[in-house]
Amino acid sequence: MKKLLTSLNNYFKYTRKEYEASINALNIFFGAVIGISLGGIGDIPTLDYVLLLVVTATAVTSILFVTYSERQYWSILLVGLVLFAMWSMNNGDDRVMELPPKLLPTLAVWAAMAISTEFSSITGEKKSDES
Repeated sequence: MKKLLTSLNNYFKYTRKEYEASINALNIFFGAVIGISLGGIGDIPTLDYVLLLVVTATAVTSILFVTYSERQYWSILLVGLVLFAMWSMNNGDDRVMELPPKLLPTLAVWAAMAISTEFSSITGEKKSDES
């Protein structure tokens, strides 16, 4: 059984190029989806638009940290905090701003897929805790 599990694990390992292609594909795809989400915001006041851009850019940056930073756990915590802050700003009686309806789910799925990809094995490389 152990041999079968090891064999399956080896089958699902990325090569370095496959890993980089996966990260690039996620970034391009979700960047386009965010563009579509923001495209439907209509005519909002300039200050609200700037706030929306800052919040969205912060979320995107924190998602990219997951795949490019050496401090993975800190990056994942940061993504969680940023997404929770965005959710909090969009909910409750003292709502700070109204996010486009599909923006937060898009960012959450992107973050989950980036985390999943980052913790996938890469052929020929050991995880830092395996050395």
